Amino acid sequence: MISTTHSEAVCSRRHQERESQRILMKRLFLVVFPFCLMSTVLGRLGRVLGAHEGTTQSAYAEAKASAYAALGYAFHA
Repeated sequence: MISTTHSEAVCSRRHQERESQRILMKRLFLVVFPFCLMSTVLGRLGRVLGAHEGTTQSAYAEAKASAYAALGYAFHA
């Protein structure tokens, strides 16, 4: 039989681990996002000067999606 105290300790430890991962994800996002935003803006400037393609997303949304995609590899590697 597993005691209640043991299961509460395991749940508490899991909660702390998840919370620390969330904090780490937010910090990494704040580091990676400016680079993704700069690359998105520079890519759009290249498209304006070159062949024009219509985009449906804002530069902010595109950079945010790129940052989360890049960080996904850090947490699932």
